[in-house]
Amino acid sequence: MTYNKSVLSTVMFARSLSNSSLSKRLGIEKEELDRELQAEEPRQGLLRDIAHELAVPVFTFYLDEAPDLDDRIPDFRSTAPRLSAKERQTLECIQRARTIQTRAEQLQHHPRRELPELLRSGSVKAQASAIRKWFGISIQSQIEARDARTFYNICRQRLERAGIFVLQDSFPDGDGSGFCLSSNTAPVIVVNSKRQNRARRLFTLIHELGHALLGETGISDPFINHNATEKFCNNFASEFLVPTDDIGQLLGNAPVPRNPDRDDIARIARKLKISQQATALRLERMGLTASGSYSAWLAAVGGENPDYVKDRGPPLGPPPQEKVKLAKYGFHFAEFFNDRLSAGSLNDFDLYRVSGLKPKYQRAYFDFVSGLSDSDITTLELGDE
Repeated sequence: MTYNKSVLSTVMFARSLSNSSLSKRLGIEKEELDRELQAEEPRQGLLRDIAHELAVPVFTFYLDEAPDLDDRIPDFRSTAPRLSAKERQTLECIQRARTIQTRAEQLQHHPRRELPELLRSGSVKAQASAIRKWFGISIQSQIEARDARTFYNICRQRLERAGIFVLQDSFPDGDGSGFCLSSNTAPVIVVNSKRQNRARRLFTLIHELGHALLGETGISDPFINHNATEKFCNNFASEFLVPTDDIGQLLGNAPVPRNPDRDDIARIARKLKISQQATALRLERMGLTASGSYSAWLAAVGGENPDYVKDRGPPLGPPPQEKVKLAKYGFHFAEFFNDRLSAGSLNDFDLYRVSGLKPKYQRAYFDFVSGLSDSDITTLELGDE
């Protein structure tokens, strides 16, 4: 086989990478990279490093033409959603999620009932209220939830019960807080578990739900909202998690200081079961705190946003692997693929190739999920890989 320069150029273009940016990632001088890539046959070690960074197999550069890359998803953090350069770990997360989605579609996955539609032209408040009720997430369950970790589990399970795959994966936080792969039959939401505590992941989850119900595939950070889609999904998540008409009930009718300090925001966030940053912003936008209070909170926390503090771990050390796998792959993944394994539609090694879930962990994880009741969800302690 012969090295194909045009294929490498095409893949680099698809990855939104120039020779200059790739040389920085590889830790070599641009001139050296330029020289190697123009050679008839670059060094094999270098080609392996490039393939690793671009998240493609090295034989890609010996094909007659570049393959289709289904991990190219828009970045909604820009003014106009566009393709952008991603770190290798992020590309691998997108590839894994896309492979799971594609396999589910091939195995005739369908949501248990048709998911509600989210319309840009409709009232965000009314739609968020109706959609929350559709998923069966009551205000009382939010009030009674022990903390944000518990309410995150409740919301995640309700979304997955309806047929949405919700995965957690770790990728560089500079590439976003989460992403959505929309689909009429097998929508996938991926929440970045890197640094975000469960309270922040909760807002990311519902923000990405907005994307899924709009049918908008892309990667996001709810606190970087430079375009209409992100602002809409943020408004949807805010109304979904802290409904305007129910704020008093959620707070137990406790007064909200007009100029809250850091401790006030932390206390109210614990009541609402959402992140502190989302709390500070939501209170100001609802007119419950003075104009400028959100900016004052940001200034007070400086570079130490409490929503990026790692969650406390389970009280007795690392959790068992079935709980770790549940945190990563979710409730619906276990149910759907366990059914397909039982039906002989795929085997345990097929599932490993699709998802990275090793056969030795599959049965314990599937059995654990099938034995969970709704009441178990409220006491579930899950740990990240």
